[in-house]
Amino acid sequence: MAPRIWLITGSTTGFGAEFVKNIIKRGDKVIATARNESKVSFLKEIGAATLQLDVTAPQSELNSKAKAAIGIYGSIDVVVNK
Repeated sequence: MAPRIWLITGSTTGFGAEFVKNIIKRGDKVIATARNESKVSFLKEIGAATLQLDVTAPQSELNSKAKAAIGIYGSIDVVVNK
């Protein structure tokens, strides 16, 4: 089975960060997001892609971020909005 591609919001600490780590360990791909991308840079070291994302941004910006996220791996299979 091909690895799933996950987009996870709020990945800076706690449940979000742990979720990213466990998903990568099982062999899936992750796009970890945060309002401040530098706060998820530690997740790049374990194999996650990262993206700046503020889920309260205007719809036009969210549409742009969705396109950017899809552009990383070509698709997204699972979205976790923490």
